[in-house]
Amino acid sequence: MTFANENDNSLDEKLLELSALFEISRTITSSLSIQAIIENILRIPMGHLLINKGVVLLQKDESNIYCIEEIKGLDRALKGKCIRIVDPPISAKLIKEIDSDAEWVDFFRTFGIKIILPLNTGSNLIGFVGYGAKVGNRKFLDSELEFLNSLSNIAATAVSNGINVEKIKQVNRNLDHKVQQLSDIFDISQEMTATLDRNKIGSIVAFAIMGQLMVNKCAIFFKEKGSFNLVTCKGLSSEVFKKLDIPPLVSPVSIGPEKEWQEIKAAGFQLLVPMRLQEESVGIIALGPKTNKNEFNANDIDFVKILGNQAAASLENLRLFNETLEKQRMEEELKLARTMQQALLPSDLPGNKFCEFAAVNIPSREVGGDYYDVIPLGENRWAVAIADVVGKGAGAALLMANLQASLNVLVHEIKDVADMTGRINRLIYKNTAMDKFVTFFFCVIDMEKNLLTYCNAGHNPPYKLSSSGDVTELTEGGIVLGMMENIEYNQGEVEFKPGDKVIMFTDGITEAMDAEEHEFGENRLKDLILKNKNKTSSQLLEIIVQKVKDFQYGDVQADDITLVIAGRLVK
Repeated sequence: MTFANENDNSLDEKLLELSALFEISRTITSSLSIQAIIENILRIPMGHLLINKGVVLLQKDESNIYCIEEIKGLDRALKGKCIRIVDPPISAKLIKEIDSDAEWVDFFRTFGIKIILPLNTGSNLIGFVGYGAKVGNRKFLDSELEFLNSLSNIAATAVSNGINVEKIKQVNRNLDHKVQQLSDIFDISQEMTATLDRNKIGSIVAFAIMGQLMVNKCAIFFKEKGSFNLVTCKGLSSEVFKKLDIPPLVSPVSIGPEKEWQEIKAAGFQLLVPMRLQEESVGIIALGPKTNKNEFNANDIDFVKILGNQAAASLENLRLFNETLEKQRMEEELKLARTMQQALLPSDLPGNKFCEFAAVNIPSREVGGDYYDVIPLGENRWAVAIADVVGKGAGAALLMANLQASLNVLVHEIKDVADMTGRINRLIYKNTAMDKFVTFFFCVIDMEKNLLTYCNAGHNPPYKLSSSGDVTELTEGGIVLGMMENIEYNQGEVEFKPGDKVIMFTDGITEAMDAEEHEFGENRLKDLILKNKNKTSSQLLEIIVQKVKDFQYGDVQADDITLVIAGRLVK
């Protein structure tokens, strides 16, 4: 009878434990919340066996490192503490039976944990559950150890499922966050493309980053002429940094204690993120700390990088747009200068049966200030001028207009070629900037006297070609116009008989270059003139121009080409 009663009692205890395990299993697995599962793993056995404390540790990314996820009956400050557990038991084990002085064993002993249960899912150890003493410090029975062992197996599966669910939730949260970030980036990109204001683009990006990441300082620098210059600055004075003198960054940099970052760190920046465009760093976004004191994570940095790259593209497009506008403005200026230049040149050349004039002006792409004119002074007298204004564009064209106006006013009062050149020089000096001056050659051809009187103010010496083939350089005169105010010029005289010619030109002819950067040169020009001495003025002009075009490399003409030839006809 007694034996039968003992068997019945043992069976009843087994049934009670199985029933408890079933209820615990249903309770634990009824939730997919990792926090709820852990709470039940501690609460139910502690209530069932009257245990005074408990702890759950779960494995972190690094192997053998386990962190406290939940505690009961212990100081809450222990939550989050991580310890290394090496060679743990493979089933429920009393701490006093573990023959080891390992740090993790001492930890459990110190805080009164009496039994440890591994959480195994197949071959994976994902954590541990530890329980303190039973009320009254009663010993754990074998049946209770078996109960806790079975509980740990059930709990391990539930915890593993809870961890996986939490990972999925985290992935979904990250995806939602990414979607929101991409939506924000799209909206911000539209704002940036809708403005042509460089500072506004910088402000849009800075405010977006500060709002998204909750940082208190943001500065944006863009690479210009080799250095990173400030575009916008929020949260600190723009006087702190006008530019960053650092090498281009390839990847984000957290500001550390290194000496090279001290100035940046002193300004309150913690993170530098490069703005990349076509594999090149074209800017830098500097960020201060987060207001919640958290560190910048990978998602934060990705957001800043994507937005920074979008901003780099917008700023680069704005730069190209401004360059295009500037180019268009310059082209309009050049077009105006060409129009002015051509309007100042004579449309028809005078001449008679005693003298022939031929002239050409071929402007380069960059408008210079070449000028020539042939002005009748009577039946058999002509004034001939050629000049080259230093400089390009509308400024050179305006100075050429000043010269043309002065010449046409004074030429009809001419008594002395040198005196007239001096008067023009004073007018040019008073009405132009210090860096503007003009090379100028002026002559008067008198058919009745067979005389050419001239003054050369720093111009390429023209060549007087006699009918016999002698070449004379016309050099008498003085310095260029506009350099000094009160200059006395000299004049020269040469015979100008039937069959003679005078060839006047600008440096666009002699300085024309071939593919090897050799100049056409004065000697080549002289040889060409002598070989064609018997040609008419018009024929000689065409030959010289064609030879220069054939000589120079490609279609690029560096300077204006101007050539004037006056030929005395043979009766």
